[in-house]
Amino acid sequence: MNIPWKFKSLIFTIIDFFDSKRILYFLQRHVTKRSRIKELNTDPNWVKHQKALIDHGCTGFIFEFGAGKNIAQNIFLSQVIDRQLVVDLNPMLDIKLVNVALDLLSKKVKLRSDVNIIKLKDLNNYGIEYQAPYDASTTNLNPKTLDACISTNTLEHIPVVSIKSIFIELRRVLKDTGIVSTIIDYSDHYAHTDSKITLLNFLNFSETEWEKYNHDCHYQNRLRHYQFKQLFNDCGFEVISEELIFNEKHVSEDLHFKFKDKDPSWSSTSAHWVLKKIITNT
Repeated sequence: MNIPWKFKSLIFTIIDFFDSKRILYFLQRHVTKRSRIKELNTDPNWVKHQKALIDHGCTGFIFEFGAGKNIAQNIFLSQVIDRQLVVDLNPMLDIKLVNVALDLLSKKVKLRSDVNIIKLKDLNNYGIEYQAPYDASTTNLNPKTLDACISTNTLEHIPVVSIKSIFIELRRVLKDTGIVSTIIDYSDHYAHTDSKITLLNFLNFSETEWEKYNHDCHYQNRLRHYQFKQLFNDCGFEVISEELIFNEKHVSEDLHFKFKDKDPSWSSTSAHWVLKKIITNT
């Protein structure tokens, strides 16, 4: 479904005004249909997380923030993960969608259980605990508890100050041998439903101009890859690996000029990071 991005921005303005994310969820399910599941193949992002967790021996206790509505990724990873604490800032989990995901995934891979989900506690059969609302910057976990943290297409929706708070907390609760495996979508999310704009369209706007189109219910921080690298380092993490994807083939001359003095990674549209804590001898 193609939706002009400025019209979509207007809808988000109305949702923010009424402070009702239920309107957004309704639209995603019944109008844009972005929450519906008709078929479910193994997502390459899930495989990237799985490989990173196995390669670094971090399959014990993992934490994910920004899990979404159907937690298909977590069900997939439950094949190799002992225990998962899966959280969202706002309650988003849709049990009907979870069961659809379970049914479709069971036809693709061998799951650790065949139990349908009626209540949240039924997720324990898959080694999953879901909590929301939950602030990832205040986990209340003991120090050095987690083997890993994962996130998928979440960090681009979080303000810089909050990202710093989350990663300072992650540094506290991760084991010294633990990792963070995170996938970040650097693209303009309006382009996901408006084919007439490029994946980097939002970079054409100044901060002041962009404020008009950026909304609490659909916040995009517009951080570029090199900015995330600096942010992670400032929070005490080093990069083990980084895989960049450049999916925008038509980058304008104006944007090339605007970013001419920046790291070439500015035009990447997504990336998979694997991070570890910087251990200092003090």
